[in-house]
Amino acid sequence: MNKQWVLPAPAYKHYVCYPEFIGHYTDFPQHAERRSEGLLNSYNLHLVFGGEGYVFQEGERIPMGRGKGFLFPKGAYQQYGSDPLQPWEVRWMHFGTSISLPLLEEADQSRGYFFTFDPDAGLIPVFEEMYRLSASFETSSEPRFSALLYEILVTLLQNSEPLHGSVPLEIRHSIRRTADLIRLECERPWTLETMSRLAGYSSYHFLRLFRTVMGKTPNRYLTDCRLARAKLLLVSTALSVSQIALETGFRQSSYFIKVFKQTEGMPPSQYRRAFSS
Repeated sequence: MNKQWVLPAPAYKHYVCYPEFIGHYTDFPQHAERRSEGLLNSYNLHLVFGGEGYVFQEGERIPMGRGKGFLFPKGAYQQYGSDPLQPWEVRWMHFGTSISLPLLEEADQSRGYFFTFDPDAGLIPVFEEMYRLSASFETSSEPRFSALLYEILVTLLQNSEPLHGSVPLEIRHSIRRTADLIRLECERPWTLETMSRLAGYSSYHFLRLFRTVMGKTPNRYLTDCRLARAKLLLVSTALSVSQIALETGFRQSSYFIKVFKQTEGMPPSQYRRAFSS
């Protein structure tokens, strides 16, 4: 199967990202591309969901199977293709963007970013919606195209890792599951040691992994979760400030007030007056 669509240039000129050319290939053993430097003036993303293929980078042939992908920046030399005997299932897109994301920066700097990703991270329904919209294109769908592309990029950002990355995907998923439980039970008296035991790592290893995956330390994440719940309780309940402090894991209301003011620029009582309905 060989499906592809070229999208018209958007009528609105200020989308932060927008797809130009999208497709889905299965059972297409002839698929092979070789583009010279400067030929393609857009990003080129390919995600492999089955079968086998390859990509060349600096003379090295890199195998590409399920759960692997590559992203070329604008103007890069490109050479890749399907394995003729085991044709890959690949979902791909050429796109433009003005946003800055680590995977885009990595592609720009290295002239080609090669990575593993989680094929079960919800990307397929996003691509399928893009295909449906492309098959019966309407100008009114432009904002949705931009939003779907952004969703794909952010999902990859959270569910991918360089081919030779330092944190495998299964460990990233483990850290995120731990973070979700901490958020749901942020009122508990968490310490670095109890969070580390929950995840199954030493405190030192957990701290390093958590900071890498979540972008902040476990204690900063815990405080942010507690403050988010506190803000909801302030605007939606009549609980006193001291009650809210206890409900959200702050054992002393004075400390809660101090942290809240440092983060929000106002004490809890003022926040309640400003935002409660």
